[in-house]
Amino acid sequence: MQKALLRLAACTALLLPFAVHALPLARLNQSALLHIPAQDVPSFKSFVGQTLNEGPAGTVAEWSSTARPGKFPVKVLLNPGAKVETQSAGQCRLLSAQVSQSRTAHQWKLWFCQQADGSWKISGLE
Repeated sequence: MQKALLRLAACTALLLPFAVHALPLARLNQSALLHIPAQDVPSFKSFVGQTLNEGPAGTVAEWSSTARPGKFPVKVLLNPGAKVETQSAGQCRLLSAQVSQSRTAHQWKLWFCQQADGSWKISGLE
């Protein structure tokens, strides 16, 4: 049980800059995101932010963690949807993600909405 809680906390920490308030975190517990090496976390966060800010809709962006001895790299494919304007949340974007490591893969569709300060907040899981 304690190991599962630590995994959940680690995965949550990866996504905290994106304000993970509405995301069902139980789905992240089994994610390959948990295996991103600590030294690669800043690069991963930057990749997600850049994809949300600049990624053309329908174009897949790819990121991989650093190769380590005896470990498969974590591979992340992000496919941003078109930016949409909403009355309640402002500018939002659906981000399709495939996270894999070796033969394990998880797919998500997350809604992100841009905040007044330019940051992105996860607002839902599709």
